[in-house]
Amino acid sequence: MKKTTLAVPSGSLRVSAFVTEARVAGRKTAVLHLVEAGPEKAEGADANQQDAVELTVPWNPLSFASARAALLEAETALGGVLDELVIFADPPSDVTGITGLTPRTIERTVLEWAAGYAELIREAAKRFAERGGGSIVLVIVQAERGPLGAMASGALTGLAEGLFVAGTPLVRFSAIRDESGQPDLLARQVIKTLDEPSRDSGKLQRFGNRSGFFGR
Repeated sequence: MKKTTLAVPSGSLRVSAFVTEARVAGRKTAVLHLVEAGPEKAEGADANQQDAVELTVPWNPLSFASARAALLEAETALGGVLDELVIFADPPSDVTGITGLTPRTIERTVLEWAAGYAELIREAAKRFAERGGGSIVLVIVQAERGPLGAMASGALTGLAEGLFVAGTPLVRFSAIRDESGQPDLLARQVIKTLDEPSRDSGKLQRFGNRSGFFGR
């Protein structure tokens, strides 16, 4: 039976490369499309939509309720079962100085990148544990960023490290810091991580660093 995988976000070169590689590996995939609540929500973004990278499901990271709804829609789109969640997190590289930021922008960044992704992972881990198992891979893209992007990246790294300390029974969690800049190679590494658990799976892995293509 084919494994089913949900990747996020749509429109990312890394996600597109991963979906292509996942198909080759025999997986059925869907992707989360980031939207905002209210009238600005993208039209036609639902579980029945077909695009270049497969089925798309809307997710608003500013809404906790949206995480659960997105996972339910993804399960439906994938035939009633979801086995894996793969997140490619690439916070903005905006270099606006701290004095140029508004309180609203700071709050939105915290809610989206810290609370939003934490809630998506929590909901997925909860559903995986309830149905007897599942895998979550969090990929954090390494880049030079301004205050907000750096804060978002730090929050995601801290979340990964915390999940290694206090994991969820029956849920396998892996995290990769991508330093490669090569979506195709990263996609293959993520598939390998899903299929062949590393002996160092309880640590944040580095992929594509200068000292070696895969290291710690």
